[in-house]
Amino acid sequence: MSEASSGKSKRDQIRIILIAAIAIIVLGSAYKIYTDHQAKEALQAEYDATRTQLTTKLDSISGQLSDRISEIARLGGNIDSLVTLKDSITSERDQLQRTRMANKALIQRLDRKVTGYEELLIAKDDEIAELKELNTQLLDENNTLKEEQNVLNKTINEAEQKQEQLQQRINLAAKLQAENIQVFNVNSRGREREGDFRQRQAQKVKVTFNLAENEVAPAGGHKIMIQVVDPAGNVVFDVARGSGSFKIDGREQFYTSMQQIVFDNSKQELSFVYDKGSDFEVGDHKIIIWADNYEIGQASFNVR
Repeated sequence: MSEASSGKSKRDQIRIILIAAIAIIVLGSAYKIYTDHQAKEALQAEYDATRTQLTTKLDSISGQLSDRISEIARLGGNIDSLVTLKDSITSERDQLQRTRMANKALIQRLDRKVTGYEELLIAKDDEIAELKELNTQLLDENNTLKEEQNVLNKTINEAEQKQEQLQQRINLAAKLQAENIQVFNVNSRGREREGDFRQRQAQKVKVTFNLAENEVAPAGGHKIMIQVVDPAGNVVFDVARGSGSFKIDGREQFYTSMQQIVFDNSKQELSFVYDKGSDFEVGDHKIIIWADNYEIGQASFNVR
């Protein structure tokens, strides 16, 4: 073999070796690209699965936290920090959903937080149990206080009723009373006659009585009135002759004659003379005596 042939042969061998090497390099690079792509896809698939799992956990924790917030609020606990935390969990979930490319650091950070959130839920369950027990105690104490208040109110009401009854008895005892009531017919000559009246002489009537002793009644001014009631049940009155009106329980009443007196507990005697100016009607008449706004005595006379 000539030197030329030998040199060509070596160059061919070198070229073949180079081609083979290049082929190996190309194949190796392609294989690496393929394996890297496969690894990246596997990593992305793992990330997507983990992201979905974490998103589900965050949604679940957020829902459970909402339940705890409602319960704690119902029991009177403080929920401000829990509301802030729930907003933070919602924000983290949204961030995780927006992060499509694999982010190992984000996954690890949220995974640690999920563990902390789950421990927080357990702690809040304990807090809710304590709040329920406290509320039960407060309810029992409140019921006890209500019962004690009811007993106290009953005692106060009974005392007020007794006081009112006592005051009513005092007021009743303090009322003036008319005694020794006498009714006279006064004729035109001024002569007085007790008993039945004759109509032709029955124009003027005189009523006398004493105010009974009463140590309870306070000394003071009183309005004493008499009503002369005719057989038809009407009060005889004439404004021009000193008659007027007063109110009893909101209703207007008429009086025949009136005097202002000062009660001094001396069995003072009062006298009323009423000149009708015309004959009284035939029949039974009634005299009703009033002090202020209550009745203190009655008498009657007959006109025939």
